Amino acid sequence: MREALDVSVWDAYYADGRHFRPVMDEEREALRRMAAPRPGLSALDVGCGTGGFAKCLAEEGYSVLGVDYSEKAIDIAQSSFTETSGLRFMCLNAESDEWETFESYDLISARLAYAFIEQKQEFLKRVRDHLSPGGSFHVMTPLAESLPESRKSVGITADELEEMCQGWSSVQEYALDAQHTAYTLTV
Repeated sequence: MREALDVSVWDAYYADGRHFRPVMDEEREALRRMAAPRPGLSALDVGCGTGGFAKCLAEEGYSVLGVDYSEKAIDIAQSSFTETSGLRFMCLNAESDEWETFESYDLISARLAYAFIEQKQEFLKRVRDHLSPGGSFHVMTPLAESLPESRKSVGITADELEEMCQGWSSVQEYALDAQHTAYTLTV
């Protein structure tokens, strides 16, 4: 298991003006092919960071709640996307804070965030419990085996991938580039 990063590390990361890679056209295409977005659906974007993928989901017609446990990331997201309708943000630790007030969602996403989830089984249970019937969990992640040694900790291992894909009615995979893959897992 990788070492968890304290929220202060993430706050400092975002305070330094750093961001994750922008949402690529290939990611939008994978989302469209695998999750079939359309207006009127709801989405929860877990580990939304500064909100780039949450914005993408809103542009595809979803009503989106983006959550991240870095207050700095949420502040940036809220100030960056004030003009995007159907999009809101909330500071929340998706592992330790309660999800009881959350509704069911048609899509729950974790873009570049799943590798950082410590208790993956408990997290997956929360995801399943908060998906609408026929809903999907959409994950975009690097695979550890495709990364250089110095970056393996930001990807998921083959065992984590196998664990993530168990128990769903369907699993779709879409290779985005040499290091990143998108998965849509449907209840």
